[in-house]
Amino acid sequence: MALGIALVLAVQPIWRDSVAVGVAGVIALTLVAAARWQLRWLPVVVLVACGVQLRLAALGPPASDVSAVTSGAIQVLMSGGDPYGLGYLVSRPAGAAFPYGPVALLWYLPTWWDPTLIELAVSGVLLGWLGIRAARGRPLGLAIFAVAPPLVLAAVDGSNDTTAGLMILAALALAVRRPALGAGVLAVAVAFKPYAIAWVPALLVWAGWPAVLAFVGASIVAWGPVLFLWGPSSYLKSLAMAQETHLRSSYWSVAAVLDGIAPGLAPRALESIRYLISGAVAVVGALRVRSLDGVIVVGAIAFVLAQFTGYFGSYVYLAALAPLLCWRVDDWLRMGLPELSRAYGAVPEIGRRLGRPVAAPRPTTTARAPHVPAHPFPHAQPQMQPHAPARLLQGVQTGRPRSGRPSRTAG
Repeated sequence: MALGIALVLAVQPIWRDSVAVGVAGVIALTLVAAARWQLRWLPVVVLVACGVQLRLAALGPPASDVSAVTSGAIQVLMSGGDPYGLGYLVSRPAGAAFPYGPVALLWYLPTWWDPTLIELAVSGVLLGWLGIRAARGRPLGLAIFAVAPPLVLAAVDGSNDTTAGLMILAALALAVRRPALGAGVLAVAVAFKPYAIAWVPALLVWAGWPAVLAFVGASIVAWGPVLFLWGPSSYLKSLAMAQETHLRSSYWSVAAVLDGIAPGLAPRALESIRYLISGAVAVVGALRVRSLDGVIVVGAIAFVLAQFTGYFGSYVYLAALAPLLCWRVDDWLRMGLPELSRAYGAVPEIGRRLGRPVAAPRPTTTARAPHVPAHPFPHAQPQMQPHAPARLLQGVQTGRPRSGRPSRTAG
């Protein structure tokens, strides 16, 4: 199934002919071989290699001016100046500000002359990590991340959203076992690109006061240069200038759809309204979260509303969301399909609160469907608790939490 999805995504007219035919042909041959033989690493190697080849083939002059503005801001920083509150002539059109957090300046400092190099390296790291997961029985996330055109282009077009996706993924992956540590990493992600705040309310409500303290402490450190050196007013000026840039034309947003129906119909007020809507969803959804899967879903919905329901959006924002969803999509599929849930026989721990034992259900006399093998992927090593109910965003908890509060059903 994963190879089939990869084949569909790979057949795109946007690639150079030789690259498009080569990548689609190799994936198709691997799909045929996988139908005949039980393969483990070969499909992984093929998908990773195809993902790398597509990114290298798309590498060229950056389509986004984010890398150029970031490079200019780092040069101002190295000369001892304040990188915020300035309009950079290297932007397209000229005069755009640097609206990202101070962590972005430090992150791209090693290759300040071309930040795209780090984005490409980050994309390679994500491909390798998802490849290891694919070899252990979770191949769908790799198939999507490797060849989906928006994710390929975002890694090489000069934007910084692939790194943002890595940081958000790292934060929530760490929160599985160490919620406070995950909250601290999420604070760093917000100080890299502020739209990561979409996941903050749900994570802090789910994880409790230790995570709140960790997030606040890490935020003070990460935003230290803005708070104590350059001043918050300088950064707020950059945000205001970036907002004006977004109002020049509608793009990849609800406003773009409305303008396509009737030019001039979309009000520029959508650029502000979207934040009210997404903020309300993030806060209200956070109050109903009972599992880390719930944190992911609520944050993802708030993120999509914030980025695409205004006047200006971009396909590159999908690169910030994709690593997180590619991490979870295989397990969500298992929990949603009875055949796969019976085959694997469990639900991942992430679907419940941490530190709680999972109660085994009573034995039943329901026979296993004869067409479903006991272990269709004998090499898979799913990180799961045995015999937990297999439903999306749902797990069973018993016992009392360490904080003394009554336990709650995850979902």
